[in-house]
Amino acid sequence: MINRQTLLIILLLAVSLLAWRWSAQSENANIESQAKDLSVPSFTATKLHSRRYTAEGKLTDIFTAEQALYYQHNKITDAVTPVLQTFEQNGQTAWNITAKTGQLFSNDRIILRDNIVITNHNPALNIDRMQTSYLDMDMNTQQVRSDKPVSIDSPDYHVQGVGLHADLKTKRYQILEQGHATYFKPR
Repeated sequence: MINRQTLLIILLLAVSLLAWRWSAQSENANIESQAKDLSVPSFTATKLHSRRYTAEGKLTDIFTAEQALYYQHNKITDAVTPVLQTFEQNGQTAWNITAKTGQLFSNDRIILRDNIVITNHNPALNIDRMQTSYLDMDMNTQQVRSDKPVSIDSPDYHVQGVGLHADLKTKRYQILEQGHATYFKPR
C-alpha cells in the first residue's frame, strides 16, 4: 500500500504541474493582450499644430495635421494630411510641404507618402514646386530624399526623373536617375 509520504509527494507534483500549466496560459494571454495594445495609439489629436524653434528662439518650422496618432512604444506619430512649413533664418517662409499621409519620428525625421507637393516661397529661387509620391526628410538638416518619380517645375523649365536628393537649406537638388528637362526660355 502507498504510504502517506508518497501520497503527499504525488499530490504536490500534481498541484505543481497544474500551477505551471495555468501560469503558462496566463503568460500567453498577457503577451497577446500586450500585442493588441501596441496597435492602439497612446493618444489621438485632431488639428495638430506644432512649432519648432532654434536655441536662439527663431522659428524653424511649423508642422500641422488634420489628425495625428501617437504611439508611445516606438515614438512614432502617424499623420493624416500633414503640412510642414519651413522658415529662412530671417523668418520668411521658405518651403511648404504637403502630403496625404506621413509619419513623424522623434520630432526630427518625417516620412511623407502620397501626393507630396513641395512649394517654394522664396522669390529669389528659380523653382515653383516639386512633386513626388514618397519623401524622407531630416528636419534638422532639411535634407530630403525620394526613390520615386519626381517632377520639378519652374517658370523656366520642367524636370522629370526618378529619385531625388535635395538640400532645402542650400536650395540644391539632384535627380538621381532618368532625368529629363524641358527648358521654356533659351539660356
